[in-house]
Amino acid sequence: MLKNTKTLFCGLAELTMLAGWATGASAADAGKVYKVAFLPTDMSATFAAWLSDELKNSFGKYKDMELTVIDSKNSLNTQISNLETVVAQKYDYVILLPIQPAAEDDRVREFIDKGTPMMNINLDSLQVEKASSVIAKPYDLGTVVAQYAKSNLPDDANVVVLLGPSGNVDSIERRRAYNDVIFSKTKMKILDEQIGDWYKDKGLSLMENWAQKFGPKIDAVFSMNDGMALGAIEAAKEAGLADKVQFYGVDGLADAAASIQAGELKATALQDAQLMAEEGARIVHDVLTGKNKAGFEKVQIPVTLIDKDNVATFIKRYTDNGMLNALKK
Repeated sequence: MLKNTKTLFCGLAELTMLAGWATGASAADAGKVYKVAFLPTDMSATFAAWLSDELKNSFGKYKDMELTVIDSKNSLNTQISNLETVVAQKYDYVILLPIQPAAEDDRVREFIDKGTPMMNINLDSLQVEKASSVIAKPYDLGTVVAQYAKSNLPDDANVVVLLGPSGNVDSIERRRAYNDVIFSKTKMKILDEQIGDWYKDKGLSLMENWAQKFGPKIDAVFSMNDGMALGAIEAAKEAGLADKVQFYGVDGLADAAASIQAGELKATALQDAQLMAEEGARIVHDVLTGKNKAGFEKVQIPVTLIDKDNVATFIKRYTDNGMLNALKK
């Protein structure tokens, strides 16, 4: 069992942080600037870009750390190659938004054992004990949206499902939540489900096909992320179906909040990139300066449902931080 377990609270949600054994956090050197690499999945994916921006903001608050972002372009081989490169270049810390945690865990474990501290952010199989982790549990993200959808749809609704990349833990766990909350407990019929790889344009293309094949039979679109859901909404508008179909996503993006406010997207679940980034930067700094003697920390951030009742709060937040203004340009 891990040592030094402590629990914080963020609003009404519990923020659980687990620290354990690890080797040698480096001592702070006077005037030293630590080099940190962030290897996201794909910077053309909206959430990865948002998280990258938030990490830049959070690291910018520390004068003794500098962050370099290296895009993996949705290629596992590219991400592994980038990981090997930054370790060889002796970066002080590596933050990984993994494409396939199970396929990368051995490398992460190997590099940590050789002295490079690492963090999995946003996605983690939790199989590497000494890797830091900052995530929102994907099952919980799926659960809150599925519960809301269940309360808003007829028991025998016809639905289509948009999935993330094959083998992706986030997509699998969100989909499992839908099964546990809705599909195993109602008479809802899945007309079709397809992989959209997180991309808005693929969500749009798949919805175009479904609109032609199923038309007004579709009662709801369950998407494992916001981007695909927003693409599906665009296609439904073109097909004249948008007012007849309920759309559900996950991520809590700025454009998803705007869509909810406009009465299009029904609900989403926030995995808070800002909070992830703040916690991630704090952990990295604590490890590199020796404040964290264990050498790693595991954090689960709270999950929040966004719907018509609370969307105004998030519209204000995204307006104040410039995200909505950037979308309008």
